[in-house]
Amino acid sequence: MISFKINKVPTLFIKAFTAADVRTIIDFVREAGDCATNTSNKVLFIDTPITAHTVEAVEKLKFEGYRVCYRDHHGIDGEPANDRDRQVAFAAKKLAQDLGSDCQITVRRLHPACSTLVEVGEFQDAVAIIADPDADGLTAALKAAGIFYPGLDEDAALLDGEPYLQVTGSPLSQLLAKGVATLPSFDPKDPLRREHAQQALFADWVKAVQKDKQAEIRLNAVVVAYDAAVNVSETLAAGATEVVPGVILADCTEKPVFDPGTLLYLLEQRPGCRVTVLKKGLGPIAAVHGTQYSLAVAKSFQKEINLQKILPTDTKSGPQFGVISNVSFLLHVSENVWADRVLCRLSELSTNWH
Repeated sequence: MISFKINKVPTLFIKAFTAADVRTIIDFVREAGDCATNTSNKVLFIDTPITAHTVEAVEKLKFEGYRVCYRDHHGIDGEPANDRDRQVAFAAKKLAQDLGSDCQITVRRLHPACSTLVEVGEFQDAVAIIADPDADGLTAALKAAGIFYPGLDEDAALLDGEPYLQVTGSPLSQLLAKGVATLPSFDPKDPLRREHAQQALFADWVKAVQKDKQAEIRLNAVVVAYDAAVNVSETLAAGATEVVPGVILADCTEKPVFDPGTLLYLLEQRPGCRVTVLKKGLGPIAAVHGTQYSLAVAKSFQKEINLQKILPTDTKSGPQFGVISNVSFLLHVSENVWADRVLCRLSELSTNWH
């Protein structure tokens, strides 16, 4: 759990995937409410995954008398294509029914960054903000709480976009992107290490936006680590192999610290590359199953290739199932799912690529 105050507004960065997450959210808001000095009863959820547990948290807070506002860009763009899409659509419909005009769910195509869904300081008097623990959630929470700089919305869109574009924003944005790129991967042997590092990074970046020189110095020191991670990525790209036509795999299991944006960019430059695969020893699926395969469709083929169609429509998503699938161009699977289903389906699909 990552939490700190942004412009005096208690902010929790969390994904509502479990019953424990729901309890954490409820307890956080209650505690914030007990300490609040204003009369507002607003709670903002922004950039949070649209899940059944998110709906549960929202409903419980509303029952306790809070005015819950929901802003997000993870809606289904078009007709649901699989079981997960149907679950998201159902949860989104329930949120809309529960919250009415306080619910605004759109899609990335229309709103690449969630910061565009709030006005500057719109929730400066909120009891609490609940946001996704990524750069998009951070920038959206920042703006909602009343901290803004020219170009924040454009930076936020890059930070939530393709990995190789994330470090192309303003100098401030680059400090955050490079810091995120060098965060330690999740390690089940030390589960809080990444969380603590990420909280320190987020808090420093918020201070840097507000011209805190010491925070800027700490963030600039991260750039050295980022440059080293870029060098590792170049080595990994050089050793990558084409496992089936158009599918390039880089084995990162022995190199836990690398820059994903650089690595994916280099892999996509390989002739004929349509799908990149990173084999990793760390990550949410690796924590449960030992190894994780992270697939991404190259930018120019994202309208043509839907990775969610590789698996059966009733496939459940979650680390415990060995599958994480949130969008059509990304897919994370365990080694068993990779070997038993994904690799052979990619081989079948590749026959139509050449």
